Amino acid sequence: MALVFMLSPELFAKDKYALMKIEGSINPIMSEYIVDSISWANKHEARFIIIQLDTPGGLMTSMRDIIKSVLTSEIPVVVYAYPKGAQAASAGAFIMLASHVAVMSPGTEIGAMHPVSPMLDFLKKDQKGGPAGVMEKKVLNDTVAYAKSLAQKRGRNVRWAIDAVKDAKSSSYRDALRYGVIDLVAEDMDDLLKKLNNRVVNINGKNVVLKTANISPLKYEMTWKQGLLNRFADPQVVLILFIIAIAGIGLEFKNPGMIVPGAVGGVALLIFLLAIRIIPINLVGLGLIILAVVLFILELKIVSYGFLTLGGIISFVIGSMILFDSPLPGGHVPMSTILGAVVFLLAFVFIVVRAVINVHKTQVTTGMEGLIGEDGVSIRDFSGAGKIRVHGEIWNAESEENILASERVVVVGKRGMTLLVKKQGNE
Repeated sequence: MALVFMLSPELFAKDKYALMKIEGSINPIMSEYIVDSISWANKHEARFIIIQLDTPGGLMTSMRDIIKSVLTSEIPVVVYAYPKGAQAASAGAFIMLASHVAVMSPGTEIGAMHPVSPMLDFLKKDQKGGPAGVMEKKVLNDTVAYAKSLAQKRGRNVRWAIDAVKDAKSSSYRDALRYGVIDLVAEDMDDLLKKLNNRVVNINGKNVVLKTANISPLKYEMTWKQGLLNRFADPQVVLILFIIAIAGIGLEFKNPGMIVPGAVGGVALLIFLLAIRIIPINLVGLGLIILAVVLFILELKIVSYGFLTLGGIISFVIGSMILFDSPLPGGHVPMSTILGAVVFLLAFVFIVVRAVINVHKTQVTTGMEGLIGEDGVSIRDFSGAGKIRVHGEIWNAESEENILASERVVVVGKRGMTLLVKKQGNE
């Protein structure tokens, strides 16, 4: 995919370096943006690349794509945990290990690389403190080997990398520098450029000296399309979109003509379908979430003493846990979001849906049925059949009593298009 603007070789003079940012979750859109940017920077011979990093983690496949691009880059790649307070957690820590120069700003942290699986954690049985289940062991061992390989490749602290995966170890910027996890600590971009000046970096067996005097950045930014998709390529957002789609469309089907819920639900569904093309989902998990909604609605119609609701809650929680399959933090839906979604769904079903069902059960109060019990006035004297005025409308009327002109009557029933009336006070 093309970048936000077409870059010409002339723009990349010897006084330029490439600047790009990883902000938020590591997903396929973020991966595409970084990989394309690194490719352009290499093609047009930037002096080096700086990636500003602030991420809680994300998808392992996307992380690996970024790392492959960093490892094969023919120009130095500097990964800088920035701004102050940022984090290089999980997938971000792997990317930091893979960089030619790893730098952190004060107040930042790195680590927490332990692979997680909410579903396995929910079901696992402790085995003497070790990982439970063959699959979890395979994922853990593979992740440890990958972290160890990256640390060995860049000459970083291998023991720390192993502990960060096995024990989810995290370190502050000062500890990371002391342990040999990173190379530098820099206050800001100006300080970083000063400390990079004359630094020797090994690129595929060749030493390259970084020169940063009088250098200026050439920023790479996402295209508008990448930026838009990146906002929705987040597991929490995808789950919320699906819930909104179910609520909006379901309410519109139950009570046609409301328009707004149907429109909002339809838009949410379209964005959801777009998002799951970017972030693959587990169809079993999606099916469990749909089953949960069905069980919640059935609770309103069937006396189950709460068993259907309990089944729906369990189905929703498990479905949300396995909806996204990523072994790294940041690549799945947090339990806090899942519980919040359960509360929202329960409130929606048992308040909004119940109210709609009750409305449909009430007696019709429009048309002629709505006139029963209303007061009217006879237009002229009549005995048997005549005409009355009700709410400003003239209706044919019948009565077993003699009705005088302008006498007050009350509607007690109907026969076809004729109202049955009695004198007021004789009901």
